[in-house]
Amino acid sequence: MFLIAVAVVAGGPRESVAGPIRDRLAQRRGAAPLPATPGTSRRTVAVDGQDRTFLVHPPPGDPAAPLPVVLSFHGLGSDPEQEERISRFSELADREGFLAVYPQGLGKKWRVFDRSDTDLRFFDALLATLAEEFQLDSRRVYATGISNGAQMAWRLACDRPAQLAGVGLVSGGYSNVCGDQRPSAVLFHGTADHLLPYSGRFGQMNVRSFAIGWSGARQCASEGAAQAEVVYEHGDARGERWTCGSREAVLYTLTGKGHSWPGSSMPSAVTSADVDASEVMWRFFRQHTR
Repeated sequence: MFLIAVAVVAGGPRESVAGPIRDRLAQRRGAAPLPATPGTSRRTVAVDGQDRTFLVHPPPGDPAAPLPVVLSFHGLGSDPEQEERISRFSELADREGFLAVYPQGLGKKWRVFDRSDTDLRFFDALLATLAEEFQLDSRRVYATGISNGAQMAWRLACDRPAQLAGVGLVSGGYSNVCGDQRPSAVLFHGTADHLLPYSGRFGQMNVRSFAIGWSGARQCASEGAAQAEVVYEHGDARGERWTCGSREAVLYTLTGKGHSWPGSSMPSAVTSADVDASEVMWRFFRQHTR
């Protein structure tokens, strides 16, 4: 299965494939889904007259303890099982004590740029369903994803900011910086990403400019210049941080790397091994509550 991105073109969004990106976790079309990790189970919730599905992985421990929630959205053409394998959030959930959730998009995609709000209602219904079964820490709900899944997390940050304490955006494309209530964000993007280029295209922003804008650092800077704090530098990975008040944005730029999840088992030709996006993301999330 390919990781496919959504590009915005004149006249509206369209799906595009800019060269197939295969990884060792990818499935061939028509193949059976990868099995879920032990301890992970499938749930269904009705939204707009359709059954919507998601995987959920609770950590071991006290079932009465309030759980932070990490929702990880798959890329276009992918599925929750692959997202679980790529992100390894279920392993982290067992160690760190949060609820890992992997929603399924209709037709294996997220309707980010069209006029439908059905995926927003899915998010609302999913959280309500989880709250019936688990003790959730409502002040610590986070959204992340790769490619089209990162775009879904971005849309939630814009349209459901009161419900999110932070977002993690991997190899996505973003057309704007939304309202003042948006949560803090951590981003990962390769400079050789040809699906959703670092420099932006088709109405999508340059990723570094987007991160600076998301932080609000330019508004806070007395002379209009946003100063970056370098927080990480190793191999092909460089992390920069911008802040404004309580909001921050941290961008990990992966020099020479492509459309991928850093630290995963995707091919080394496109994936950085010099930073682990999932580990970094969870550390970032732990610092942010609503």
